[in-house]
Amino acid sequence: TMNKTLYLSIIFIFALLSCQNKVSDKEKQENLLKVNELSKKINDDFLPIKTEICRLAEFIKYLYENQDNIECNDKKIYDISKDGVYYKTKDDGKSAVFVSGYIPINDEIKKIVCFTEPLDTFFIRSMKEYKAIAQLYYNDKFSYNRIYPFFDVLTQYEKKMNIPDFNFYYLADEKHNPGKKAVWVNEPYVDPAGRGWMVSAIAPVYYNNELVGVPGIDITINQITDKYFKTENQDIIIIDASGIIVSANEQIINLLNLPTLINHKYFETIKQDTYKKDDYNLLKNKNKNIRNAFEKIINSKSTIEKLLIEDSNYYLYVSEIEELNWFVVKISK
Repeated sequence: TMNKTLYLSIIFIFALLSCQNKVSDKEKQENLLKVNELSKKINDDFLPIKTEICRLAEFIKYLYENQDNIECNDKKIYDISKDGVYYKTKDDGKSAVFVSGYIPINDEIKKIVCFTEPLDTFFIRSMKEYKAIAQLYYNDKFSYNRIYPFFDVLTQYEKKMNIPDFNFYYLADEKHNPGKKAVWVNEPYVDPAGRGWMVSAIAPVYYNNELVGVPGIDITINQITDKYFKTENQDIIIIDASGIIVSANEQIINLLNLPTLINHKYFETIKQDTYKKDDYNLLKNKNKNIRNAFEKIINSKSTIEKLLIEDSNYYLYVSEIEELNWFVVKISK
C-alpha cells in the first residue's frame, strides 16, 4: 500500500510538472506576443518621424535654391549680444534663433537666417501633427540654430559653441552617413537645448555638393517612458544596440542593481556630446549572468533568455525595434 501511495504521488507530481510546463510554454508565447506588439507599436510611432525629417530636409534645400526670392519678415527682431551671439530678441510664437559666434557673424550668415524663416511654418505644423515630437530645429555649418518651440537661447546655450562638433550634426555628414539619408541618433544623449535625455531623427542638406546643414526632430526619453511605461509594462525595459538602458521603471532598475534613472540635471551649459554612463550599460554590468544574457540578446538576436539573479530564475522575452535598432525586453519569473 505504501509503495502504491508513493507511486501515485510520483505520477501526480509528474502530471503537475507536465501541466506547469504546458502553461509555461503558453506563458512564453503570450509574453513574446506582448513584447512583439509593443516593439511594433513603438516602431510604427517612430517611422513617420523619419519620413517627416526627409520632408524637412527637402524643404530646406528648396529654400537654399530660392534664397534670393525670400525676404526677412522683420530684421529688427534680431540682435547681436555682447558675447557676439546673433539671436532673436523676443518670443513671437515661432522659433528661437541662435548663431553662436563660433564663426563671426557676417552678412552671409544673416541672409541664411532670413531665408530660412519659412521653416517656422513647417515646424509649427509638424508639431501639431505628431504628438511625439518634443522640438524641431535646423543647424547649419556656421553654427546657426533655428529651433521650435521658442526658449531663452542666451542662458541655455554655450556661447561660441561649434554646432558641427555635436552628434546631432556630424552623424549626418558624409563620413558617418555616406548614403546621405535620414538617420536616427538613437543612443540617448543630453540635449543642449535643455530637454534632458533625447533621441533624434536627422538628415543632411546638400547644396552645390556641400553639406550646408542638418535639420533634426527630437523625441525625449521622458516622452517614451510616459507613453509606454507609466501605467503598464512595469516589467519591460528598452535597451539600445550597445546595451545601454533607454527606458525602465524603478522595479527593474533595482532588480538589475543599477543606479536610479534620473533625468539630466543642468548645472551648466552643454559643451560636448554627453551620453549615459557605463553604469547603465548592461554589457558592462558587474553581474556576469546579466552581462551574458544581454550579450546573447544583442549579438545573437535571441528572443528568449534565462537569467539567474540571487537564486531567482527569470525569463527575458525580447523583440527588436528595427527602426531604432533597440530591443524591448520583458523580465519575468
